[in-house]
Amino acid sequence: MYHIKDDKRAQGSADLLTEALKRLMLAKEPRPLTIALLCREAGISRTTFYRLFDTPDDVIRFVLDRRFRDLFQDYAEQIARAKESGASVPSPTRRYAEAFLEQAPGIAGLIRNGKLPLLQECHKKAMRDFAPALFPDMDPTSDEFVFFVDMRTAVLTGAVTAWVETGQRATVEEVERYAARQLKYLIDE
Repeated sequence: MYHIKDDKRAQGSADLLTEALKRLMLAKEPRPLTIALLCREAGISRTTFYRLFDTPDDVIRFVLDRRFRDLFQDYAEQIARAKESGASVPSPTRRYAEAFLEQAPGIAGLIRNGKLPLLQECHKKAMRDFAPALFPDMDPTSDEFVFFVDMRTAVLTGAVTAWVETGQRATVEEVERYAARQLKYLIDE
């Protein structure tokens, strides 16, 4: 769990740890993520680390929670603007693909370091948090919504994993096409 107070000092230390995490995830060779390694890379003490986080994975959760919150908040605002102006709602698949391509090196590092379950966990959390804005026609307490969130997370993380495994060569358009084709196969079976 992370517990970052709303003060400049705590935010500054969290930012240092976030930047250290990014550097470590971008390394060619995965290394076990430890508190000592994060603190050394960030230039902070273990005491400071424990004031903000409980485990190294909590730093990853903090980063992913912020990223997904920003992504979903931005998309919710796009939906609202589209509805106000009478325009069509932008494609969520395209927005996802663009966001993941923007964050490609870090996501590849997470996957190489075996942290895909954290990506899935944070994605599900954000979908639940933003359910009223993004999915107003669905009841977030229903079984259908649980299936919806889990399936959408599986498709997303599966696509991202395959994209990393194939050398990150696919374009946004190709990823969209691949996903649409798989969904068609699923429906047609």
